[in-house]
Amino acid sequence: LKPSRCSRPAEIRPRRAALFTVPRKMEPAPQTPPGDRRRSLAKELSDPKAPAPNGQRSLVKEELLDPREPPPKRLRGDSGGASEAAEAVFQKDAVSMSDLLPHLDRHGVPASGRSRLLPLLRRWGPARAPQILGLWALLGDGCSRPLAAPALQVWGPAGTGKSSVVLGYLEHMGIRHVRLNCACFFALGELQARLAEELRRCAVSSLTEASAQEDVPKELHQRMPPGRQLKSLDRFEAAIRLPLEQLSRSAENAAAAPRTSPTAPAAHVAQDRVVVVFDNCQLLPRLGAGAMELLASLPKDLRRGRQLVPLFIGRVLLSTLGLTPEREPPQVAFMPYTPEEAEAVLFRALQDRMLQKDAGSEAVLLPSAADVRTVCSSGLIKFAAPYVGINIHELMWIGEEVLSTPQAFGASMATLQQRVEELVQERLGLPDLSGLLIEGRGGAAEPTMRRLGSAAISAKATMESTTRDQKRLLLAAYMGSHIDKEHDAQLFLPGGGPRTRRRGQKTKRGKAADDVPVFLRPPKPVPMPRLLAIYHRLGQQPQMWGPPLLEDIGLLRDAGLLRSAGDRPAVVDRDLKVICRAEVPLVRACARDLGVDLPEYLCGV
Repeated sequence: LKPSRCSRPAEIRPRRAALFTVPRKMEPAPQTPPGDRRRSLAKELSDPKAPAPNGQRSLVKEELLDPREPPPKRLRGDSGGASEAAEAVFQKDAVSMSDLLPHLDRHGVPASGRSRLLPLLRRWGPARAPQILGLWALLGDGCSRPLAAPALQVWGPAGTGKSSVVLGYLEHMGIRHVRLNCACFFALGELQARLAEELRRCAVSSLTEASAQEDVPKELHQRMPPGRQLKSLDRFEAAIRLPLEQLSRSAENAAAAPRTSPTAPAAHVAQDRVVVVFDNCQLLPRLGAGAMELLASLPKDLRRGRQLVPLFIGRVLLSTLGLTPEREPPQVAFMPYTPEEAEAVLFRALQDRMLQKDAGSEAVLLPSAADVRTVCSSGLIKFAAPYVGINIHELMWIGEEVLSTPQAFGASMATLQQRVEELVQERLGLPDLSGLLIEGRGGAAEPTMRRLGSAAISAKATMESTTRDQKRLLLAAYMGSHIDKEHDAQLFLPGGGPRTRRRGQKTKRGKAADDVPVFLRPPKPVPMPRLLAIYHRLGQQPQMWGPPLLEDIGLLRDAGLLRSAGDRPAVVDRDLKVICRAEVPLVRACARDLGVDLPEYLCGV
């Protein structure tokens, strides 16, 4: 009989177990991407699913987890699961202190200022650390470091985070500020009136309970009438005098107030000053020739101008907008993101946005970190960035739309690419126009129309809402805009007919014009009598002139399909000329519906 395994010596069994036991911790190979940590269970088998006896507490899922391990990334049906999932995700992708300390040491940030700057640096990452520290050096920290510059300009390309970083810095540091979007104003007086109203609101918000009982001018509580403009500098200065005096008085009262505790921080040293943020300042030249110089010199021209700190945010330097170089304020430049930096910023922002959106919902399947990483690297950087550029605003919108689609989780690369390209087309050009199709005439009855391009769908939708007279009129305008009038007798008279040109024959335009396809040539103005003659020839009916025809011409002009040449009124002794602006797909659809062979008329022209 052969001896059994249990009869072997006991000292041999541990040695064989050591040979075939895989170590728990293995070193990964170089350049191996980090994998997700596996949580360890306290028990290998779960307890039987039976109701607990009275007086005994049943085990819950959280008790089976190792307390030393981070919580799982996906939690369903728990209102507080979003914050726990966020902690688990950011523990893996958080910005390390080793990347931020060199920037802090280079700018000489003290220990008290580091605690206030670290949340901003972790939020925006090392890519925007030089810009945040530049704002700290010029604007201070709102507590121990005062403002060091009377004015400041922040410039950089679109989508680099200029407005978000600057406004986030001012709000985090507690620096009093107002924001004016220059794209919303069309006159300098309107902008100055809005600035005076925002300063009045800041002064009212600075009133405490003790100061509210004092004698406060009633003008401070009166809102400026909407639509009012302060065109002159004297009226603008008179409007902001009371708000600035109240801000100075509130700052003095806050500085003289005793501290609540010995360890409480000192009063803010710059609370009597207001940072005026002029966003989209590249649009200021449209307000007037001297608008830029006037706003930049407010701290010097006004009596209490020291309390105003203009901050210009734009895409170009102020010197390129007409400001003299000697009066140009200090600058903080925002350079474009690299693809790697953009991917890291998008990953953190999208992960945070998804967790905030689903924080209060129950039984929601959150996208995992791998899904968000795939959307950022393969979807946004690879498929969307070549069209929209490294623009964080555009890429964020596309990323949110992709992640809001449940089919995007774990989908193939072709599906992800198709979805991203649809969103890029919707952002840059025409959106999905398949909803314009009428049910039963190209809508749900024809699903193939939904796979066509925007031009074909728009042509189909236009055809459904256009009468036959309007189609004939549009076709006549297109023919008149692309056919020389020397061929009218051969094409449109009863004795003529569609003709073809012999090979090698040239027209008066020359060889260069003949080589260009007809749909790529610019349309030529068509006199109104010639347009009506072609219209009557296509209709094959006498006496088609009347008020309905004039009404159709007006409707096509309102729709943008016809335009008057030069958009100037017609002279008495000259004929009115129109230009056809319809595209080839719409013209082909009109010709097909009317039974006109369009290639025979345009052949060789």
